[in-house]
Amino acid sequence: MAAEMTPKQRILAAYLRQDIDRPPVCPNLIRWIRGNYGCPCEMHQLRVMEEFGFDPLIVYGAYYNNNSISSDYVYQPGAAGGYRDLPNVNVDHRIENHDDRTIHIRRFETPDGVLTDRVVWPRQNMGYGDGPNPHRDEPLVKSMDDVPALKHLYPRSRKGFTEDLRMFTEMVGERGVVEYLESSNAGDWGMESLGPDKMLTSAVEDKELLHAVLRVCQDQHIRNLKEILESGHKNFYVSWFQSGPSVGWSPDNIREFFVPLMREGIELLHSYGGTYRWFDDGKMKDFIPELIEMGVDVICGLQPPPVGDCVLGDLKSQYARKVSFMGGLDGIYTFEFGSPQKVRAAVEKLLAEIGDGRGVIISTGEGFGPETPPELLHEWVQAVRRFGK
Repeated sequence: MAAEMTPKQRILAAYLRQDIDRPPVCPNLIRWIRGNYGCPCEMHQLRVMEEFGFDPLIVYGAYYNNNSISSDYVYQPGAAGGYRDLPNVNVDHRIENHDDRTIHIRRFETPDGVLTDRVVWPRQNMGYGDGPNPHRDEPLVKSMDDVPALKHLYPRSRKGFTEDLRMFTEMVGERGVVEYLESSNAGDWGMESLGPDKMLTSAVEDKELLHAVLRVCQDQHIRNLKEILESGHKNFYVSWFQSGPSVGWSPDNIREFFVPLMREGIELLHSYGGTYRWFDDGKMKDFIPELIEMGVDVICGLQPPPVGDCVLGDLKSQYARKVSFMGGLDGIYTFEFGSPQKVRAAVEKLLAEIGDGRGVIISTGEGFGPETPPELLHEWVQAVRRFGK
């Protein structure tokens, strides 16, 4: 067993499958912090994780804070740039406020054509949970004719962003690990310009259109990753939740449309000595060998049954020498609808399954809700310290 480690040493040793003093505990606290503190910014993440005794794994640059390296006007109608970073685009943006939703009606006049869309965004805690996503009544991209104009909606990076990231990372120091979350990729919000229906149907009816849209958002994704890498930052978190089997994509779809894009990002990060944490909160067990072959450093999510299909102990025994894993606990039945006894039993069972704990970061498959009692979070930490030596 290793000597007592700092949180940063503990997390990075788990990433590298080295000896650790105990498995790091790195929950996805975003929903909980947002619901209980109002703000899930990086400083609140650090503060709350330290208060509970977790190992701080800080998500920096997240879309839900409007704090990414470049404005995302595809997913967020009211993104941080305020359209000022689209110098060659005239924007007509009309907003309708209703009791339970906000409606955004937009028209973009670009040098390569006009795009229009209609986005309905439900308000929090009014029937769609504490963090509802927008619904697209009218997508931005309707046909191949719209793709040239779409390229104009991806702005350049924000001045000073990489310096902010560097200063925050230095401030955190040994207290934790700071990962940049890059959300412009196809598996996160990149396909939103097609709308939820056309994302899937174009894989059958119009593959040329789907490939073209994916290429546009992937170019922005790679550009953002490269700028962060060139600033010296090494640790990255990339979500592919929109491209997994739980959303409706077949294995052949995933291999045709998304695997080449994933590989591009992984190879870029590794060429700079960076780490790539890959995330999906749905069913993913059958895709794990492909992720390992691509060189993913940490596979994250691993939602256990009955919601998901991943048993962390089985995965560790099968792939422990090839990749690290993060997840293993169910955020709904163990935490949101749980009890201290359920949490203690689930943690003790998981720790028994993973043996020495090398290459494992204990977390939940997805973030748990703000209704989760704080005593369950305290019980989680205490159970790992009690049973995880």
